[in-house]
Amino acid sequence: MPYAEPSDPPTTDSRHTLREHLLKVCETCRPETISAMVDAARIRTVRAGENIYRQGEAVPVTLILEGYGISRRTTADGQQLFSGVAPSGVLFGYSGIAAAMSIVEIVALTDCLIAQWRGSEIRELVQSDVGLALTAIDSMAGSLHAAMESIEGFLHQDARRRVLRILARHRTLFFCDPPVLTRAHLSGLVGTTQEMTRRVLRQLESEGTIVREGRSGLRLLQPDRLDVAAS
Repeated sequence: MPYAEPSDPPTTDSRHTLREHLLKVCETCRPETISAMVDAARIRTVRAGENIYRQGEAVPVTLILEGYGISRRTTADGQQLFSGVAPSGVLFGYSGIAAAMSIVEIVALTDCLIAQWRGSEIRELVQSDVGLALTAIDSMAGSLHAAMESIEGFLHQDARRRVLRILARHRTLFFCDPPVLTRAHLSGLVGTTQEMTRRVLRQLESEGTIVREGRSGLRLLQPDRLDVAAS
């Protein structure tokens, strides 16, 4: 089943938090649509490292209320690739409206509070609310643009530039204490080998841009240098 039963019954506070998020994400939606989504949502806690949803299952429309998730795909030869970070407050999984099967799994990077809907439930709402339909179209168009940018980066950027762009894009997650993203995530987000990623990190360390800390951490020494190099 694509949905786990909530470990604890959703509280009034969690429903209120969900409504507040939906009002920001779906600004053009009808009030009745927001209320229907709040009532239908399956709200649950997902611990760090657990699946928010799995590769090969029907895609649930998902909103992370608290925490961070990451999109992970396991290739046929067992390699794990990360295609993006899912922060709180972003509604995603719109392909579930078309009953699509997920080609990735979304894994909790931190403990998360999430709300989910079956694609068929959102499809019914889309048919009667143009605002929700446009929200879905805008989101999927943005995802397509991001995917094209990633493909272009793989084709035309060297490993150093790709590492720098990922570090710059997710700097608050790599360089916070404790970090949400670690060196273990970097090669999968960049789309290169771990050895190539380590080589780039050694270069950046020798230049005084970053320093590796402990088994998996990073510390940013020269933020301006990171911005310039990634631009």
